[in-house]
Amino acid sequence: MNALLNQFWMICLLRSGPQDLPAAYPLLKLALFAYGLSGLVFLLGGVGDLGLSQAVLLVAVDIALLAGLTYLILHTVDHLPRFTQTLTALVGTGALLQFIALPLGMWFVRAQAAGASGQFPALLWLLLMIWSLIITGHILRHALSVSFGIGILCALGYVFISWAVAEQIVVGM
Repeated sequence: MNALLNQFWMICLLRSGPQDLPAAYPLLKLALFAYGLSGLVFLLGGVGDLGLSQAVLLVAVDIALLAGLTYLILHTVDHLPRFTQTLTALVGTGALLQFIALPLGMWFVRAQAAGASGQFPALLWLLLMIWSLIITGHILRHALSVSFGIGILCALGYVFISWAVAEQIVVGM
């Protein structure tokens, strides 16, 4: 298990790519479970103001969007055989980042509730979001065999679509 976590960490540090992961469905299922669990812990762990049903729906929609958009973009450029490794890398690194984000989010929420300045945790949060975009761009660059800039643009596209859909879900509930 340590070797697997280390591999995801190496991807987060841009030292490995999705091609360095095994193309194994059991690993994808494990990474999807970790991503879903980390998303629920994040949304319910004092960071969000959501109920269980909203959190489960948001996590499920996020996973569906991530898998669907990854499938679509890989299919479009005729790299569909890379789907399993790419999605595994995206959700595995995403799970790690969500567990890192949890204490930052809680710190920010508590600082605001106490009337203190939340600028420092907000700055760390922003840096974590930028790092997440860089990691996603790095993964997509390798998966699509494109430049890093194109990978970042694809990552930004996913983030904007995901935020728009999440906002519609939260507002609609």
